[in-house]
Amino acid sequence: MLASAGLMTGAFAWAQDSKELKHVQGEIASQRQDVAQQKKQLSQLEQQLASDEKAISALARELNQTQSKLKSNEANLAKLDKEHKALTKQAEEQQDLLAEQLKAAYQNGRHDYLKLLLNGQDSTEIDRLLHYYAHLNQARADALQQLAQTQKKLANNRQQAEQSRNELKQLLARQENDRSKLKEQQAKRSATAKQLNASLSKSNQRLSSLQKSAANLERQIKAAQEKAAREQAAREKAERERLAREKAEQARLARQHASQSSSTPASSNRRTPVVAKTSGNFAGLAKGTLPWPLQGRLIHRFGAARTSQLNWKGLLISAPVGREVSAVANGQVVYADWLSGFGMVMVIDHGKGYMSLYGHNQSLLRNPGDTVKAGQPVALSGDTGGQDKSGLYFEIRYQGTAVDPLPWLRKG
Repeated sequence: MLASAGLMTGAFAWAQDSKELKHVQGEIASQRQDVAQQKKQLSQLEQQLASDEKAISALARELNQTQSKLKSNEANLAKLDKEHKALTKQAEEQQDLLAEQLKAAYQNGRHDYLKLLLNGQDSTEIDRLLHYYAHLNQARADALQQLAQTQKKLANNRQQAEQSRNELKQLLARQENDRSKLKEQQAKRSATAKQLNASLSKSNQRLSSLQKSAANLERQIKAAQEKAAREQAAREKAERERLAREKAEQARLARQHASQSSSTPASSNRRTPVVAKTSGNFAGLAKGTLPWPLQGRLIHRFGAARTSQLNWKGLLISAPVGREVSAVANGQVVYADWLSGFGMVMVIDHGKGYMSLYGHNQSLLRNPGDTVKAGQPVALSGDTGGQDKSGLYFEIRYQGTAVDPLPWLRKG
């Protein structure tokens, strides 16, 4: 009986343990399903954010181009208005001069050649008067021609001014339309960013998201670096081949000249080798001389703690949305696209292993392959990448590794 009771007790306990195990396994499966659902939702939100911010970038870039055209158009219109005033004044002066000439001719009366002869005037005096009248007639003809040319210029000026004003109206209408679209897209993006940040906080995946974004950035930097190295190698190879061809041609010409005349030294056809120009690099620049990519308040410095496990690899500079971001040195754009965690990102290769990175932009004004100069606008500051504050994230990299940008930038 005791053995039977023990077996029953053991069986009951096993059943209870089995039931609890199934319950725990069910909880684990439910948790995994929840995590999978959260990851899916986060992925969808991130894709939506990328779509929203790319649309904003395109609209902001178009608006920036429209504003540039507006400035140019307004300057041209001001120039045309100034020219119109000068031409009008010139026409008035020419009309006054012509009126005086006509008045003088009328007061002197008509003196035809026959009348002068019948009056018995001296031939010398007659010649002098005829010469004078011919001069007056020519002066009137010249004045009429000048007035006609001025009036033609005025008509052309009015036509250009009218065309310029019509273009101005169209540009203003387009600007208003772009602003309206941009405002709608920004509201949509703001809602998506809030939802994404709320989901990240709720699922405690912010650190994981930052680490994933940082790893993705490293991959993109490495890819851009490898591409830049391949292009540089191709340029150097092409330059070596060109110099070899030039050297062979010089040797051929030297042999040809030597065979033609042994007594006369062959003239040298040697040219100074043209060194292939790089896109500009930090190696030739002194630290502390680079211009800041934009003016703003420095929020985070290189090396400062970002989380308990991550540090900042660049500078975060606060600035209003839409402020121009400039290249810090000459170079070539090797990356210009949306990147998770960093928003609209531009990477510029400066040669010799140096690159600069500009993140969280509202819009990118240059495309991959474009060459840029120091101080040239390349982007507009923003809050892309899910940021709640606008500004610019800026990095300098040497051979793929982030270095402190502050020693390179001008003081003050």
